[in-house]
Amino acid sequence: MNRVHIVVGDHAAETLKTAFDSIEQSEAIFVVKDVFNVGPLRSEALPFSLLRAGFWQEVSGTEQVEVNDLERLMELSTQLTNGEVEQVCFWMSGIPAELCTYFWLLHFLKKHSGKFYIINISGLPFIDDEGKLFYPEGIASLPLRQVLKAVKLARVVTPSEWETDIDEWKRIIHESETGIRISTGAKQIVGKPIDFYDKNLLDLAGNNNQKVSKLIGNAIQKYKIFTGDTFLIWRLKQLAEAQKLTLSKDSVKLYVSGAGDEADLFQTDNPTDNG
Repeated sequence: MNRVHIVVGDHAAETLKTAFDSIEQSEAIFVVKDVFNVGPLRSEALPFSLLRAGFWQEVSGTEQVEVNDLERLMELSTQLTNGEVEQVCFWMSGIPAELCTYFWLLHFLKKHSGKFYIINISGLPFIDDEGKLFYPEGIASLPLRQVLKAVKLARVVTPSEWETDIDEWKRIIHESETGIRISTGAKQIVGKPIDFYDKNLLDLAGNNNQKVSKLIGNAIQKYKIFTGDTFLIWRLKQLAEAQKLTLSKDSVKLYVSGAGDEADLFQTDNPTDNG
């Protein structure tokens, strides 16, 4: 069968590719590079991809960011229509980026309802490399053998799911003053302000310098943040501009009047990739 697997992020794609390569099985993988749980999703003035590219340019400080997920998805839709692709299978867990992508896919692939399958690992137990039971946080954390077992979970999206979930993308993009989207349960996405995690970052900052990478790593782990580190670095810069933090090279601490100006921080390779 001519099937295309859809995943969010390069890390998840590499996990699938490595697993398929281990059994010499060739499978096409479509990687959604953007993370739709962060930033604006609708503009009256700009096309979707330009809106997203502009947002990530601002966040990352990069002169040019390419965002073309929607254009590539439309090409895939044409291939489905022409019979070049018989089935698409979206891999998802409970993390916000994958849930938002699920709703995005439903919206743009609604004419291919019988060809749209999902592999949903949310809440399901798997076996880690040490033989212990665990619940993977995302697709990228699946061990290779478990990836091959998870393929068997593929099922077509049911008519009732289309009926209940099809309008979620429209609801999400029309939420006002939303900059962050979090998951509150099974297929439940709630919008929050762009500064939603600022208090968490401030709570972890102290009076003494600490590595930016350490603070961000602690924040992601402690508060289960799924925005990616590039976004959090940007929020640190915003807090520094508001004189709530002091940044010096790759270090951060709570603001002290008279401290030095903010220095440039490191950047990640792909500002839109949530892993």
